[in-house]
Amino acid sequence: MDTVFLYRLMDAVRDSLDRAGRHGFTLFRLDLAEAWFDLAWLQDYLEESGHDSVPLLWEGRPFPPHDTLRILEAEPDRRIQRECRTGEILLREDVLLSAVTVVHDNGRQQTIVMAGEFAPGAFRRFYDAYDVYHRRRSRDWPWIWVVGGDPLPRPRNLDWNALVLPPDFKEAFRREVSFFFDHVDAFRRMKIPHRRGLLLTGPPGNGKTSALRMVASDRPEPFFTCQITDLTDRSEVDDAFDKAARDAPSILCFEDLDTLFKDDLGLSHFLNRLDGLHQLEGVLVLATTNHPDDLDEALTHRPSRFDCIFHFGNPGADERRRFLAEGLGPSFDERLVSRTAGFSMAQVKEVRVAACLDAIRRGRTEPSLEAAFEAITRMKGTKEVARQEWEPERTIAGFQWFRPDDRRPTS
Repeated sequence: MDTVFLYRLMDAVRDSLDRAGRHGFTLFRLDLAEAWFDLAWLQDYLEESGHDSVPLLWEGRPFPPHDTLRILEAEPDRRIQRECRTGEILLREDVLLSAVTVVHDNGRQQTIVMAGEFAPGAFRRFYDAYDVYHRRRSRDWPWIWVVGGDPLPRPRNLDWNALVLPPDFKEAFRREVSFFFDHVDAFRRMKIPHRRGLLLTGPPGNGKTSALRMVASDRPEPFFTCQITDLTDRSEVDDAFDKAARDAPSILCFEDLDTLFKDDLGLSHFLNRLDGLHQLEGVLVLATTNHPDDLDEALTHRPSRFDCIFHFGNPGADERRRFLAEGLGPSFDERLVSRTAGFSMAQVKEVRVAACLDAIRRGRTEPSLEAAFEAITRMKGTKEVARQEWEPERTIAGFQWFRPDDRRPTS
């Protein structure tokens, strides 16, 4: 942002206050305002708690006050969310805030927040009161925060039994997540940092994303995820960490972690956010990767960054048998278990779906065994089946490993 413009904006705020007879405020720009406030919720807080307003004047002429709106395209009704009030100076007791949205020549929008306090410590007291409001609301918010994208509906009332995983493995993962949030006082008593990282690895289609959805359904803590694309940069990664830290205790998720680092600078920045000077107390970091070999050893050889690895391998015979027996009912045959050896869980599910679709087309009430066999043959002929023994070539040492075929964690 142009420094001259910032000084002119500060002069405009000061001139507007003087014209309104509101003297004596110390003004400052609120850097990284998104890390301090959700501007839409800040506006709601001011409206609920009461505030005054002063028109923001630029060279003696008032900005037309308006709301910055955002269309949430991911929602079925394309709901419009009001993000912030611009063109006004909002005052509550000894604190003022003014948000101005600027559109650059390249079309990029930037919201600048000017703040001020009439007496020392007033802004801190205001923020602490807002923080209580924000934390209460964030725990009731029925959405997943998506940094770099629109919010997603948060799944509720999912059943852990629906995850087709070995019971011991599934319980180990669930226990690790719950342990982190259920023993906050013990972490403090032991004087160890209250932060953990869990890395979910394994071939595609074996339940890593489903496990994350289950955590989002099961836990009440705010859930954040960073939408990684080719355009993801360090500012969005910072935003994800800042939001999760602000709302801690919270959960921060990075799917397909291996695609995040375009260069060594990006990796270094991510590592600094994981265990650098920035506070991450109370944040559980969950990450997934289909390709752990592509992760730098700085991530995979230091347990303080990711403490446990959960390997979501292709389903074993017991899991395939249980799923197919429940899904196919009387048509189930034990031969289906052996013929789906080496299939991912997504492929096993496709066997059932294909058999059911065939029954619908033929006007039957139940899927047939023949249709299930045909689906298996078709998938084996049209795509390579993931190997049953899919393991990273490079040994990742220093972690607690959890594998579906293990009866207990290994080190």
